[in-house]
Amino acid sequence: MVAPGTVTVTLLALAAAGPAAAGELRATVRNVKPNQGKVMVALFDSAEAQAAKRPRAGYFVAALGPELQVVFPDLPAGRYGLIAFQDLDNNGELATGLFGIPAEPHGFSRSARGSFGPPGFDDYAVAVGASGVATTEIRLVE
Repeated sequence: MVAPGTVTVTLLALAAAGPAAAGELRATVRNVKPNQGKVMVALFDSAEAQAAKRPRAGYFVAALGPELQVVFPDLPAGRYGLIAFQDLDNNGELATGLFGIPAEPHGFSRSARGSFGPPGFDDYAVAVGASGVATTEIRLVE
């Protein structure tokens, strides 16, 4: 059941058709500042893709309530990581401050946190099977 005020978004098309058997990744994004900008969620399939800033899929969704749910269907079995941020200034980019520290709410799947910088891919990766649904949470922090 989805909580009142929760927005659910499903990404309907991915870049390339996968095998017939496919899994799904669902994430609940929490601590969204309602009615302030948009939330960007990017799906990465490897540490290399994340480092190169090449998401497999991603989109912006209006921040209508305190949480939202995103759904990535038709994923081949593998490990995927989600990175999200709330674009409060509506410029399409994560605002950063001194030393590149994020100045807008941001988070990672599995609500992973890094100690001195962002967590590594292994810390926020979620296993998705060839069928069924994998779930995770992204808790936005400032």
